Amino acid sequence: MARIYPFFSSSKGNCTYFGDSSAGILIDCGVTCKRLCMALEESQIPYEAIKGVFVTHTHSDHVKGLKVFLKKHDIPLYAQKQNIEILQNENKLPENARCFAIDGETTELEGFSVTSFVTPHDTPASCGYRVCYPDGKVAALCTDLGEVTPTVWQSIVGADLVLLESNYDKEMLKGGSYPYELKQRISSNHGHLSNEDCGRGLVKLAQNGTANFVLGHLSEENNTPNQARSAAVSSLLPLVEKRDYSLYIAPPSGGRAVIF
Repeated sequence: MARIYPFFSSSKGNCTYFGDSSAGILIDCGVTCKRLCMALEESQIPYEAIKGVFVTHTHSDHVKGLKVFLKKHDIPLYAQKQNIEILQNENKLPENARCFAIDGETTELEGFSVTSFVTPHDTPASCGYRVCYPDGKVAALCTDLGEVTPTVWQSIVGADLVLLESNYDKEMLKGGSYPYELKQRISSNHGHLSNEDCGRGLVKLAQNGTANFVLGHLSEENNTPNQARSAAVSSLLPLVEKRDYSLYIAPPSGGRAVIF
């Protein structure tokens, strides 16, 4: 059975492991090395199992612990060429880091095939990932995007499991304490997906065969797990959760294994 571990998922830190205790890949390292190491230990995943660390973009909540983690563990880094350059220029990588650009390429690691796809976000470069497991199962990670573009859609459709952003509830964002400019940025087509946006994506995915969903990157100020779940379940009607599909809400920390 294939597994995904959404260890951390919020605006305070993101890190997801695809694989098992024998082999897999890590996407993002947005928490301290200490917290990540604790999460790996709790899930009984040895460092040797991590065959590559992949980066979606260079915001702090995705790369905060990257430099220390790669300094302690000689694991190759994969990212868009522009993001590698940003990380190097901003001294966010150890000097001896082994870096590989993944723009438009599929990376093969221990039976895993990893393909990036461009996502629209307020950063110089940003991407999601489609991961094919050794047993043929496919999972996709898609967070930090303002809209599901045709490129994004083509990259996630048909996956067995999709971790999709469900960042904010529109009414909570509208009535919240954030400055107007920040609210506009979040809700723009280079910001984040709302619960409603996510729901529309889930429907299309379900119509094309996806039956396992993980809702990720929930805002701790402008959303709640109950709001996100309710919006997703309502959008997927008349399909019934646990009968027609599985739904997991990734917590800010302490995410458990999702088997699919």
